[in-house]
Amino acid sequence: MESDRVFDRLAERYDSWYDRNPDLFEVEVKTVPPPSSPSLEIGCGTGRFMQRLGIDVGVDISARMLEIARMRGCEVALADGSSLPFRSEAFSSIYLIFTLCFLDEPGKVLMEAWRVLRPGGSLVTCIVPLDSGLGKEYSSRNSPFYRIARFYREQEVREMLESSGFEVTEVKKAKLRHSENDFVCFRARKS
Repeated sequence: MESDRVFDRLAERYDSWYDRNPDLFEVEVKTVPPPSSPSLEIGCGTGRFMQRLGIDVGVDISARMLEIARMRGCEVALADGSSLPFRSEAFSSIYLIFTLCFLDEPGKVLMEAWRVLRPGGSLVTCIVPLDSGLGKEYSSRNSPFYRIARFYREQEVREMLESSGFEVTEVKKAKLRHSENDFVCFRARKS
């Protein structure tokens, strides 16, 4: 998978974005709904959100990103989101923060999230929408990260969640640079 190679090779560069943009990170953190334990982040990367939000455990396919997350004190495991090493109905809340756009098969990951989420639990998926100001900026950049990303429109994400059996219960939006929907978090419930 190309994304694990890119993130392994450029983990420090990816992580340093948060140091260079602390004000944007603060807006993002405040937009993401808090977790209910036990909680899981799929695609936890370097653990920035896990650490700040208090997410219990994270998985990622990049070994180097997980090394950085461990240095932050995060409990993490090397795992693919489409085949999670957890029993069914193990978590009360699951997070995919800036992860959906890097997945080869988002539907498989959402179905696996469904499997490990308890009935009544919540899945939080946060994106930079394709049709937002930031989405337009990012999708036109020649960045090693954005080159491998697939940006989605809000409606596409809603449809993905609903077709995976989730009911969208809340949508929170924030302006990061350009428009009021630069950062969008969906909270969906497993019924």
